[in-house]
Amino acid sequence: MTNLKHEFDIMVLGAGLVGVAAAVALKLQGYRVAVLERGQVDVQLSEQWDSRIYALSPGNVAWLTELGAWQAMDASCYCAVESMQVWGDEGASLELDAYAANLANLSVIVEGNRLQQALLSRLDALDVPIIESVSIDHVTWGTSAVELQAANGEKYGAALLVGADGAASWVRGQADMTVKRHDYAQMGVVANFACERPHLSQACQWFSGNDVLAWLPLPQQHISMVWSVDNINAQALLALDAEALAEKVAAAGKYRLGRLSVVTPAQAFPLAMQESSSLIRPGLALVGDAAHQVHPLAGQGVNLGFRDVQALAAALAVPQPRRQPGDMMVLRRYERARKADMMSMRLLTHGLNSLYAHPAPWLRMLRNGGMQCLNRMPTLKKQLIQQAVI
Repeated sequence: MTNLKHEFDIMVLGAGLVGVAAAVALKLQGYRVAVLERGQVDVQLSEQWDSRIYALSPGNVAWLTELGAWQAMDASCYCAVESMQVWGDEGASLELDAYAANLANLSVIVEGNRLQQALLSRLDALDVPIIESVSIDHVTWGTSAVELQAANGEKYGAALLVGADGAASWVRGQADMTVKRHDYAQMGVVANFACERPHLSQACQWFSGNDVLAWLPLPQQHISMVWSVDNINAQALLALDAEALAEKVAAAGKYRLGRLSVVTPAQAFPLAMQESSSLIRPGLALVGDAAHQVHPLAGQGVNLGFRDVQALAAALAVPQPRRQPGDMMVLRRYERARKADMMSMRLLTHGLNSLYAHPAPWLRMLRNGGMQCLNRMPTLKKQLIQQAVI
């Protein structure tokens, strides 16, 4: 590489949650790291709740604490989930309790913007540069380094690019990686509500045919809703005024928390399952949505992305005599470490969605009977919970 103005060990493409977390983790391992973002990094906080809410596993909260980012979170702005109640489409139910599994909580519900701000603050404290509003024309894959050519003529080089630039990843396309995609013809409608009755730190989820409704507890007697519905019904929900939406959501949840009132207007995002043909190539590793997407019914999207980063950091932490971070011998260790977790999550989310979407009466009896049977097996429930909170 020649005439480089900016040269680093690792460049992270994308300043979302997973990308910034990757930059923090890799900087802490001693690498020279920078973040490139095609747009501007502008986190807007307000008194209203962010519409994008994430359910972080206890394992990822512990990891964010190790990174020094979780300490910047205001405890009044997140809520632990201590139990979860799930209902099938014929009255069957399943209750999961953290204390019964010897855990402090099942997950922690956080606002996307506040977690992003905490990670960016940690990045700033580590003096990791974020290069914003960069339009990259093309990438040159070298034998030991990668060069990025910007539209303004500047060049950026690194031994490794970490692709954290989302489901429509630009760098994945530049590396000629293909994707397998399944469009669910559904949208996830999200909104936040104030509740008439306290939620008692319990999450709720209802399966009803192809629809999945989830209520996630927030502080101050609020909840966040994610309602996975077909595209037509999603548009109908978005067209409702605040009062009508609150009434419809409360009725769908059998008024479990009494009357609701909207505090954050409804938004929607398309649902799909997607996986890249590969996670790596010489000089490139994909993480987060650039590597995979799953149905949100298990709330595992960002958790998978954070586990990608942990596996990549672990692979790069192993002493590599005479090998660069972008060497395939190094990166294969990362890809192998992620295969099983990614596959099991795809099977779980896609399988559950298909199971409840199927209208056959015999299958309806099977799935509801299975749920009731599992609910009467505390030892198995405990094992499932402990596996899920990693």
